[in-house]
Amino acid sequence: QADVGVAIGGGTDVAIETADVVLMKSALRDVCITLELSRTVMRRIRLNFAWATGYNLIGIPLAMGVLFPVWHARMPPMFAGLAMALSSV
Repeated sequence: QADVGVAIGGGTDVAIETADVVLMKSALRDVCITLELSRTVMRRIRLNFAWATGYNLIGIPLAMGVLFPVWHARMPPMFAGLAMALSSV
């Protein structure tokens, strides 16, 4: 059972329609380039997920007011909204 389907652009229409990746040239080295590109993209996705998790692990308790009982510090709603917007960037 295959995880990904690869077709060459000069192939049949059925192969092109059902493939996950369509190579425009008939060079087999493009398959290696495609696999390396997919590995790079997956590494970037994992890195972004790790940063977002860390950001939210710190930001959500601050927005909830965890520091208020200790230092009587709280985050104004304006800054909480700004932090929420920045987490999507």
